[in-house]
Amino acid sequence: MMKKLFEKYRELIMYIIFGVVTTVVSYGVRFAVLYGGGAMFSLSDTDAGFAAVRTVAISLGWIAGVTVAFITNKKWVFRNEDKDKRSLLRQISTFCASRLGTLGLEYLIGVGLPALLIACGYVPFTVILTFTPDLIAAGVSAVVVTVANYFLSKFITFKKKD
Repeated sequence: MMKKLFEKYRELIMYIIFGVVTTVVSYGVRFAVLYGGGAMFSLSDTDAGFAAVRTVAISLGWIAGVTVAFITNKKWVFRNEDKDKRSLLRQISTFCASRLGTLGLEYLIGVGLPALLIACGYVPFTVILTFTPDLIAAGVSAVVVTVANYFLSKFITFKKKD
């Protein structure tokens, strides 16, 4: 019974598993740069210059995440075995283009939501983790971007040939 259930939902289960891996890599790089850069330049998250650090952090996290996501999606999630150069080039191109589109969402949420929360007087609170504006934005963007990326990958990049 469990095996049948797994096979029925294998693609979605694998996408979630590797989505977690990709998210950990992406946000690991993002927060390492974000807080490392802030500390290096002695900036707090309310300083105007911190927005530049956010931009760099989001960009580097995105590059790391897209690299991991392409490899895992192609091989294990969508089980795409196309190996010819033309097909691979099309997949890489459409994958990166779709991820650039969702990167726009990442930027809007990752830069806009913290700025909005700070402007509204948001005060971070702690329940196991400290819920900073950046942590909240990361959570919101992770959900929105993951759902969008699944559908773009399934129906565009790794679309099954009829």
